[in-house]
Amino acid sequence: MHKYRTASALLVSLTVLLATPIQARAWGYEAHRIIAEIAEQFLAPGTAHQVRELLAIENVSTLADVSTWADEIRLQHPETGPWHYVNIPITLPTGEPAAYDAARDCPNNACLVAKIEQFERELKDRQLSERQRLEALKYIVHFVADAHQPLHVSNNHDRGGNDDPVIFMGLPTNLHAVWDSGIIAPAVKGNERAYALQLVQSITEEQHQQWSEGTLTSWVDEGHEIATRTIYGELPHIGTLPDDYEAKALPVVNEQLKRAGVRLATVLNACLEQ
Repeated sequence: MHKYRTASALLVSLTVLLATPIQARAWGYEAHRIIAEIAEQFLAPGTAHQVRELLAIENVSTLADVSTWADEIRLQHPETGPWHYVNIPITLPTGEPAAYDAARDCPNNACLVAKIEQFERELKDRQLSERQRLEALKYIVHFVADAHQPLHVSNNHDRGGNDDPVIFMGLPTNLHAVWDSGIIAPAVKGNERAYALQLVQSITEEQHQQWSEGTLTSWVDEGHEIATRTIYGELPHIGTLPDDYEAKALPVVNEQLKRAGVRLATVLNACLEQ
């Protein structure tokens, strides 16, 4: 009877997860915690010490503990909604591939790219209060992760996939929700830390070096290219998604999780390492 109840509960949870549209939200709970866990493995000692001191203000101890905070406050602070994404068109009116253009894609500096840059400056600023710097840290942890969800940096006239209804694993949802949580949640099975450490073990020195380089803009353009080539190109993005969709998409998601973790650590080291 206990096994039956557990299986039923898992089925209900998965049904809710996949059937509930997610309106321009971030990576799901699991992905944000995984990225934060990966990042902690690559923090310099001085950075890790400062991170712990800031987190202690709220009596938490890990980046994963604050990784979803920016989503949790959105109802109380709706003005932060546009900070979680940047609407880079898949193609220009000329038909040419697009890339991030601040004037076009980030009106009033209220987008993912501008906000990461703002909060980096605030985290570095020792003249600000520790509470202000902690808030900047929490936003950075969340938004650097969001920058690596390809549908958070792309728009095919569909609000980043929110307006693309699909059937995934037999349940109605939308393309954005599939890439936020639908693909990763069944693989993680509720153990984000174990999954993160498994991904860390697969990161080579060459990958770590390569992913640590570049700029925020180049990272966003990279995710946009994945959306253009893979999500809207190689894979179906409307209708009933095929049975092998998860198997084809999961390696893409895993690589983005690893890149995000390495790059989050790179950003924090640049802001805090003494």
